[in-house]
Amino acid sequence: MSYSRNFWPCLFAAAFLLAGLASTSLALAHSVSEQLKEIDAKWVAAFKQGDIATIEAFHAANGLLLPPNSPPIEGPKAIAAVWKSWSELPNVEVAFGSNRIEASTSGDMAYVYGWYTFDFDTDNGRVTDKGKYVTVWKKIGGTWKIKADIFNTNLPAK
Repeated sequence: MSYSRNFWPCLFAAAFLLAGLASTSLALAHSVSEQLKEIDAKWVAAFKQGDIATIEAFHAANGLLLPPNSPPIEGPKAIAAVWKSWSELPNVEVAFGSNRIEASTSGDMAYVYGWYTFDFDTDNGRVTDKGKYVTVWKKIGGTWKIKADIFNTNLPAK
């Protein structure tokens, strides 16, 4: 008799606790998602303005850029140098957006999976690339930093 008397209140308390944790996790995931979408918008604006210092600042000290057909590029300065060279291509345009953003339950790690377009002019005409990317983010000292960024084309090999 006393077992059932104690069991039900404990069960209800556990259910309310789990419901609270689930809603907290959903709120945290939404908050992280919104924060990373804001950073993405700032990244695109910085690229369009040639503000490579801002792009450099988004990367962790040991961050990685993993472009196709290239060895890994490590560190903010090296990554910024690559983006600077790409920003200097004639009539370059970059666009990207997220398809999925997922955050750790602790709220200090997240990844973004999305799409991109990268266009520029050459002597032989306009080059257009369309592809997908995954960016891994970590909150370091209260600021989101890119730990790893990989992308590759959706276009068939020529």
